Amino acid sequence: MIKPVLLPQRTQFYGVGTPYILYDIKRDKHWLLFTGWSDRNGIKREGYVAPIDRSLNVDLSRAVKILPYNFPVDANYTNNAVRGFYNETRDEYYITSTHGDNAYLFIFDPEWKLKGYKILMKDLKKDSGLPIRPTGAYRYMHDAIAVSPNSDSSGIELYRIMNIYDLEKVTVQSFGEFGVWSRANDVLDLTLIPRLQVFVEMNTLSKWMLQTFIGPSLDEIIGIEDLDKFAILQGSLMPLLGIDDTFVQVGHPHYTTEPDGKPKLFFVSFRDTYTVEQEKNKEGYAHEIWVEEVPLSIFDPRSYGELRGKFKGKESKWYYVPYAKRLIIGLTDEAELLMKINIYDEIIDKMKLKKGINVIDNPVTWIKIYSDKEIEAIIKAIY
Repeated sequence: MIKPVLLPQRTQFYGVGTPYILYDIKRDKHWLLFTGWSDRNGIKREGYVAPIDRSLNVDLSRAVKILPYNFPVDANYTNNAVRGFYNETRDEYYITSTHGDNAYLFIFDPEWKLKGYKILMKDLKKDSGLPIRPTGAYRYMHDAIAVSPNSDSSGIELYRIMNIYDLEKVTVQSFGEFGVWSRANDVLDLTLIPRLQVFVEMNTLSKWMLQTFIGPSLDEIIGIEDLDKFAILQGSLMPLLGIDDTFVQVGHPHYTTEPDGKPKLFFVSFRDTYTVEQEKNKEGYAHEIWVEEVPLSIFDPRSYGELRGKFKGKESKWYYVPYAKRLIIGLTDEAELLMKINIYDEIIDKMKLKKGINVIDNPVTWIKIYSDKEIEAIIKAIY
């Protein structure tokens, strides 16, 4: 099932995007968090919330503008991607927005009155949004995990956000590069359940489409600090979806089971990007919000046929390659392949890799590439 959720052609907005569902469990109320454009070119975007029911109907008559285009400061490109979640204990909404060069954290009360805000990441210089997911377990109760494109957008970078609930104490720790493929990673979403997985809009010169980086279930990882030890590979999400060419280009992914309990992927169609509007002599650029019910197989690495990644340096992180039948590794120089069954295992198997293309059958779950020299590697896990 694919259906429209919010179309600019039927609203007061020039475009809508970056959908995210927030659930207030105290009041059993769902909100659609999204951006609405106040100008034709989509430069002055604003953050909104509107009630959404279990049939995915959005009540724009009760929409609330929570982030005007000139707030918190004037910028050339404003509130271009919003993400967030509801904190039941403190009865607050935590919203992030990429605005100008920075990523901000805003805290709102249940009536959407602003309680405070802070620059969470200065000079991020991305319009990707900053999805955050609270951890909520034992010694990490006050922490959250976040993700953004890396510096040149060739991959993704992972972060630990400590004291997420307190604007005075909140700090950000980078875990570094978490996965690399393509040079065009943009608006993205993050899940920690059922597994650590990142859904990404990939902006190539040919098409804007959806991809995903697939990580382990967090029951395989003892502590948050261990997230900096490994990296994950990318697969193309598009062949698993029912989206066709009428949507032209797609992006802005958001996975959720809310508000009706069914697994689904919200996304945005850039339907009008291929032609020129006569009135303004400029390509169309309006965004539309849609949703598709998706199978749980999108969380199974075997569904993708192959996963891929790139590495440059002397020693990679540990790559997660569960169920892989074969590895294909292309190298610019000789190296060693290290393999573990468990990332905490002390038993490590090693094998030599030659310059060129290496084929390894039946690898185990965790692999690492090591060399005495600077090398470049392309990694493919075949399923």
